[in-house]
Amino acid sequence: MKDKHILEILDGQRFADLDGDALERARAHAAGCADCRPAFEAARVSAALLDARAEAAAAEPSAFFQTKVLAAIREKQNIRKPIAAFWRWWQASYPLVGSMLFIVVTLAVLILLAPPSKTEPPVATYNLYTTDSVILNQRPPRSITTEQALEVIYTERRDAIKR
Repeated sequence: MKDKHILEILDGQRFADLDGDALERARAHAAGCADCRPAFEAARVSAALLDARAEAAAAEPSAFFQTKVLAAIREKQNIRKPIAAFWRWWQASYPLVGSMLFIVVTLAVLILLAPPSKTEPPVATYNLYTTDSVILNQRPPRSITTEQALEVIYTERRDAIKR
């Protein structure tokens, strides 16, 4: 075995997969060969590290840590891609925005297409004829006085309050 080094054996398969006989032959060769000894020790240490890592892989980070990491990732995504942030907002709110838009369009169409109302114009509530002018058969003045204007304003207010 002095002529044949164990480097090919160690490179060919995992150290942990070596059977007992092959492991003993490799150990005996590494003890006598200065070229193969570092490779054998490195293979042994790496196998031990891989076993330890496999056992430690079962440990998971806390929920708080996961939340903080995900929040940091989302924040970076929002900074880099503001359109993507708007798109996520739109996906969450399009039913509400769509229904509001539908209502506004429906009301606009109804207002534009609705027939005009057939209400008569309001009747003038002020009277330019005074009792004296009717009795004396006088013509009404062309302009109204301040008293008449105030009387019309306050009469309309009282009528509106009574309704």
